[in-house]
Amino acid sequence: MKFIFLFLFSTTTVFANSDQDDRNVSDLTVKELTETVRSIVQESIEKCVVAGNMEGRAVPLSLKVEGEVVAKMTCNFNQSEPESD
Repeated sequence: MKFIFLFLFSTTTVFANSDQDDRNVSDLTVKELTETVRSIVQESIEKCVVAGNMEGRAVPLSLKVEGEVVAKMTCNFNQSEPESD
């Protein structure tokens, strides 16, 4: 639920900062919307760190590996980004 809120908030921010402020989301093509969402997700993930561990085993006489991954993703959206000139 928090991710959806973040996504909607970020989308609004991206469109507010664009050169075409008078465009609505409904005016975008599927490709433009896809690129916008990709950009938002990528920028959000860059502010996250994933930590965890994996426990597993190789199945004898096979290349199959069975296991379990336990991980936690921590994001800090309050950190300031360095300005690029």
